[in-house]
Amino acid sequence: MNEKLLIDLYRKINSSELQIEIALSYVKEFEQFLKGNNQSVEKADIEIIKNYIRLLIDKKLNTIDRLVAIARYFYLINRNDIYIYFTSILGRSGVIDSIKEKLKKMGGEDIANNLFENLAEPPLGSDFCEVNKFTAEMMERFEKSLSPPVYKKVLAGNHHQIPPQAFSEEKEIFDSFNSWEEYLKDKHRRKVAELQKYCDENKVWYEQVITQPVVDFVKKNQEILSAFKQGNKLYITKIPYNPDEYLKQSDPVLKRYYACHCPLARESILNDHINISPNWCYCSGGFAKFPFEVILGRELEVELLECVLGGSDRCRFAIELP
Repeated sequence: MNEKLLIDLYRKINSSELQIEIALSYVKEFEQFLKGNNQSVEKADIEIIKNYIRLLIDKKLNTIDRLVAIARYFYLINRNDIYIYFTSILGRSGVIDSIKEKLKKMGGEDIANNLFENLAEPPLGSDFCEVNKFTAEMMERFEKSLSPPVYKKVLAGNHHQIPPQAFSEEKEIFDSFNSWEEYLKDKHRRKVAELQKYCDENKVWYEQVITQPVVDFVKKNQEILSAFKQGNKLYITKIPYNPDEYLKQSDPVLKRYYACHCPLARESILNDHINISPNWCYCSGGFAKFPFEVILGRELEVELLECVLGGSDRCRFAIELP
């Protein structure tokens, strides 16, 4: 392995020498596993990655720090396919715990404990179908035991625990404009320019591979990566999870699959035996509205208009402004 790549990255994010040493040990252990299976980090495929993660789960070594270190190394050596696979695994980390906490605050510990009784979230790194079965069962319980306004509000939170400070600069930009319309147009322009940069440099943007058709697709719709204001509502359409494949697809099921961001639900689109309520997508609505909550300094209401779990080929929300 190229240790310098990982060391430089961890120093760049102000990690301690001990954290760097531990991260290196995680990647070296992984590299030894691959050598024992006649593979290398540079040539590793998804199946060997899955085998390794199953081994970590069996040994209870499937920690976030370990998986993040390995994911970062794949990013540094431009193995975008494997890096994106790891982001799918890590994307659900902490979400269910956050939902439980919000449910406790709104309904009390007894209600939360009863709803999750004998319903254990699969370990981090588990097969996605098992994770999706868990989500389906959780939503069945929510819809059976809670009223729609309650479970929608519970789900529509900042469950990825994004710090408000992440949008401090965006709030300053918003405050510099005289109207929502001007701000939203400017935000969309900036986001398109950002995508163009990642496209030109052939880098992964969050979890997405950005090609020129993707940039052009986003450029045509202000609702993607920004919003369109009509009356007192902001309309938002999510960028597809795998936008390049999404644009290539004519099969409606695969188009929905490539649109879906959620590792807690995505595989159910391809599996007729797993049915997850479309209301689960209020969790995505919470993610969509959070930057605007930071900008305005208050909680906002969100309405699910369309989602891939409900049969649409896109996820679209309306956020109500005060």
